[in-house]
Amino acid sequence: MRGASPMHLSPEQVHAICKGDPEIITAFNALLQVIDQQAKRIVELEQRVQELERQLGQNSNNSSKPPSSDGFRKTNNLRQSGGKKGALKGHPGQTLRMVAQPDEIQIHPHAICTFCHTSLADIPAQRYEARQVFDLPPVKWSVTEHRAETKCCPSCRATSTAAFPERVKAPVQYGDTLRAWTSYLSVYQLLPLERIAQLFEDLTDHGPSEATLLSHLQQMYTSLTTPEQQIQQHLLRSPLIHADETGFRVNGSGVWMHTASNGSFTHLTVHSSRGTQGMAAGGILPAYKGTVVHDCYGPYFNPKSFSFRHVLCNAHLLRECQGITENDKHQWSGEMKTLLQESWSLVCASRESGKPLPELVVQEIEQHYDDILFRGREEWSKNVVARKKGVRGRQAKGKAGNLAERFEKWKSAILAFLRDAHVPFDNNQAERDIRMVKVKTKISGAFRTEAGAEHFARIRGVISTLLKQKRPILESLSSALQGRLQF
Repeated sequence: MRGASPMHLSPEQVHAICKGDPEIITAFNALLQVIDQQAKRIVELEQRVQELERQLGQNSNNSSKPPSSDGFRKTNNLRQSGGKKGALKGHPGQTLRMVAQPDEIQIHPHAICTFCHTSLADIPAQRYEARQVFDLPPVKWSVTEHRAETKCCPSCRATSTAAFPERVKAPVQYGDTLRAWTSYLSVYQLLPLERIAQLFEDLTDHGPSEATLLSHLQQMYTSLTTPEQQIQQHLLRSPLIHADETGFRVNGSGVWMHTASNGSFTHLTVHSSRGTQGMAAGGILPAYKGTVVHDCYGPYFNPKSFSFRHVLCNAHLLRECQGITENDKHQWSGEMKTLLQESWSLVCASRESGKPLPELVVQEIEQHYDDILFRGREEWSKNVVARKKGVRGRQAKGKAGNLAERFEKWKSAILAFLRDAHVPFDNNQAERDIRMVKVKTKISGAFRTEAGAEHFARIRGVISTLLKQKRPILESLSSALQGRLQF
């Protein structure tokens, strides 16, 4: 009886302890109920403390939180210690090189001999030692005046005037180059409109109003309608694309930026929904039949809306495994992280050699994957979250159980990189393509209007595409205003 728990005493044991006294038995049973309630409460509080500690310990290395949320936490340096400073090995580098025809030449005469101080003023130079200085010329307005002839017809004696070019619509207006610069500075360099106006004023002594700059962005948005449609068509024909979404605020309300992209094209869409409606609004995912790399967000698996092949981002899984290892002290999550990392190293080596990973090696990895989950079941089954009073439905599994269930359910989508040489290990492509909306809001604040967010999405998608294809941004944006940009 010494080893028996007070919450699990049999009636006979209680009767013996209380020596059969009814009043003592009643009081003792009441005390047991209080102890039982306190024990349950202690379990709930322990789970709550563990969850709060998990939240406090989350960062970009052990969860899906972005690096920008880490604050002043010391980040891990991914470079190897020692070695050469500066750019990584293989970086092409850039340097100034002399030009054959400089814009201006300044002659510096050599008047006195350096050694004996004899005058050399009348001695012709044998040769020149040249050095070139690259600098920007002073910026000033280039004003083009358009004059439309007015003539009197000798036949009917009527007076008529020639038509101005289609893009010359006002007595005084800004040109396409300045409009392209506005989009470049706002959407690529991410400057607020006030600072763009100040920059133009500093350079030219005249700054456009914010309303004028907004009209420039509107004109660029309209001009990029066809190029954006061409980007959509290229992505629909691509065998593999990346998809992701991120939230931001427009006029105080939360909205979502959705992306579909690959190594050559980027498409961005703004929608109030993060889920199926927002994903479908871009016009790509509902009609797409290839492979989509994503982060396992539930709506991507909606069979009524989408029919593409799924590949999951392993970078997300690595971070979540790290979180389970740190917070729950599970062994299986660390083993799974190691397996995924080592498997990717083997795949990278095989792809560099131009040969696929041997089937026997693939099967061994898959078997090791299953063995880790089998052994880990005992660990994550103990982390079941206590059911709250009055709550129905499935029993919550906890973070570890949910992650393990994902590994079990989507094994083929997680390990797709083993057999398909075109499948990447992570979804970094989409994350890079969508990251600039976060940077934009950090620099310029929230978007004031939904139209402004939509303008940013389309223009940024085109600029991202231009960068991927190594095409000149300003020249291409000017061409778009003239209807000549094609993808």
